[in-house]
Amino acid sequence: MRLARTIAMSAAVAGATLAASTAFAADVTTITAEQARLYFGGLYPNYSLFLKGVPNDLADNWVDQEYYAVLDVRGGPEEGKATIMKLKATSAASPQPEWCVTEGGSDFGGHGPVCINTDDPKAMNQIRFKVKVQYSNVAGDLPSEYQDRVWAEYPELPGRRESEVFGPVDLHIIK
Repeated sequence: MRLARTIAMSAAVAGATLAASTAFAADVTTITAEQARLYFGGLYPNYSLFLKGVPNDLADNWVDQEYYAVLDVRGGPEEGKATIMKLKATSAASPQPEWCVTEGGSDFGGHGPVCINTDDPKAMNQIRFKVKVQYSNVAGDLPSEYQDRVWAEYPELPGRRESEVFGPVDLHIIK
């Protein structure tokens, strides 16, 4: 009787765990971009992630809490690397994400993380996320399909070695 109860409880827990992880894994938004830049945002782990060449109907100002995200680099010298980050939540002073025009214009040659006020914030086809870069030891907190990556972490983050501009990339946002 005791063994049967233990087996039944284990099965119920396993079923609940499977259902929770399946629901968790199913709520992923992927943004594909032609290029990316990862700017240091003051003190580690704060960075600004710029994605260029994203669909211009991409929603902005929706990050209501910190979400994990996985940045997969699909081309260039950083190809095959991935980085774990948490998206910062929107605040009154800083919408997340934000359509952004940076210094340097259409050549994506900006010289910093500041978005310039403009009448056409989508002119560069670039969106900015403020993020907190994570170490790979948090990979276990991700859904199983995002755990098997070659992780790049501080100080070897994409954009810090061969070129500041890297990509193409996929940003998987796990809600």
